[in-house]
Amino acid sequence: MEASDAIVDLNTLTLHAKVKRHREHPRVINIISVQVKHPQFGDLVSLEAWRIFRAHCADSFLEIMDEDIDEMHQFSVTLFDKYGNLRPHLMSPGYRSGTGCWGQEVNSGQLLYILDMTVEEPYRGKGIGTWTLQQFLRTEHVQNDDTVICWPNPMGICDKALWDIEKKRQIGFFRKSDFRRIGRTNFFGYSPKRDHPSRSIPLEGDAGALDDNFSVTSTNVQLQFPLHFAIISDKTTNVASTIQSFYDQDPTSIHRADDMGFTPILVAVSSQNLIATRKLLEWDLRADLENAVNAEGVTPLEQLANVMRSGREFSEIFLGWQGYSDDELTMQYLLKQGMGQAVGLNLADYISKKKYGCTCDKCARGWLSPRMRFALRTDAQFWADSMPMNFDFFTKGRAADPSIMMDSPSSFIPPALYPNFYLTFYKGYCEVLTAISALLGTTDEVLSVEGVLRFINPDQNSQYFFQKGGRIEYAFDSITHCAKEQSSLGDDTFRETFGDHEDWVSLPTCANDLEFQLVRKMIGLDGRGQRWGAIPRQWV
Repeated sequence: MEASDAIVDLNTLTLHAKVKRHREHPRVINIISVQVKHPQFGDLVSLEAWRIFRAHCADSFLEIMDEDIDEMHQFSVTLFDKYGNLRPHLMSPGYRSGTGCWGQEVNSGQLLYILDMTVEEPYRGKGIGTWTLQQFLRTEHVQNDDTVICWPNPMGICDKALWDIEKKRQIGFFRKSDFRRIGRTNFFGYSPKRDHPSRSIPLEGDAGALDDNFSVTSTNVQLQFPLHFAIISDKTTNVASTIQSFYDQDPTSIHRADDMGFTPILVAVSSQNLIATRKLLEWDLRADLENAVNAEGVTPLEQLANVMRSGREFSEIFLGWQGYSDDELTMQYLLKQGMGQAVGLNLADYISKKKYGCTCDKCARGWLSPRMRFALRTDAQFWADSMPMNFDFFTKGRAADPSIMMDSPSSFIPPALYPNFYLTFYKGYCEVLTAISALLGTTDEVLSVEGVLRFINPDQNSQYFFQKGGRIEYAFDSITHCAKEQSSLGDDTFRETFGDHEDWVSLPTCANDLEFQLVRKMIGLDGRGQRWGAIPRQWV
């Protein structure tokens, strides 16, 4: 009997799973390899999935996912932010959230991503693939709070019509096992919880993708959509005259959408063409500014936010982010005005306040949020108060070993300075931490070397500290590291200590509350976390 004609009894199949740690990120990624075997026909199905432990990513989720496979890059940037949290527009009410069945619960538990699943050709269409998937979802590798994600995306098919048919088949395959679309993306999620909102959505009630109703039919954009082409290709002042000439010939041309639903103002924003944006906003574009009927499902303002976010995330990984550009913020300001939103600031003040992503309007210099200030101040004060308990570790006339100190700041003293690690040096270091706490607690200033120096008492201890090579940056290094480790990006012990503290609760929340990378960069440290001082023993 040919294998293709064989009737396979599903009860005779066995599923075997092997787990190995990712070579570069063993704490973050477990690679699960599954094989389904038949006693007579051998291996019938293979499945590979990644189990991702976001708690060990801190603010580097996107960076880690970008390193190996482009598919994981697409998965991460489409669905999650750099902390590994589901992007807000996929949870908030609106068109892009689709059925709205996915929410904050995705941010709990682990993520599992199905990278590949292959059923040997003779055994396809016999229910073996469905059996494999459902059995895998019941294994110990998928816990109750986890979310399993896949991307139905046929490989190796060049014919578009055949590709569409296969994609539809793959989507149906996963939906049959309770996977439902995440927002209107191409990714589908599964929750083991039977009472999860996704379980109440029938197959035919699942959301479609953003681009389902759009397809590229134009073969010559320059010929069929010349205004769009001009906006994309010309960022000089000449583009304003070009737009004016199109308007003079046909006033409706500035509202005409291309075959993907993109209007000229959306194209101008997408291509970050400030001159074109300014020119188009000379006319009444309120309908276009509120229009989200396009292949991205966004208004021009939402699209600009996407462009700014994407540029920032790329820069943070590869280049070092320098803040949003003046052109980006100017476009944002003009779009808000065009939509009738109350901005409340002139353009210069708006750029200054929003340069580094502040959302609370209370960040000092636009980057040091009140909650970040509180976290850094309390850490500095804690060590300033507790380090004197180590004074007894010192012997008069002898340098102590920083590695035996019961404190974190000592771990950031470079080994080259160990011969100078006398009690006087240590007391001077304590005074630096006291000064940091005073600066952050009594002024609205940002953290800076110059600011801290004003609060340091020029006594014998501080003078010796600086004369022997001590630097304020060592304390900066320590407090930013400790505060991050105690935040929700680490062990979250800060919340346990201060979560109900009145002074903390009363502070506004901000997008910059966890921006330790940005803070380090702004105070003269390496934004990526490279240390000035010694590597603490527990990291070796």
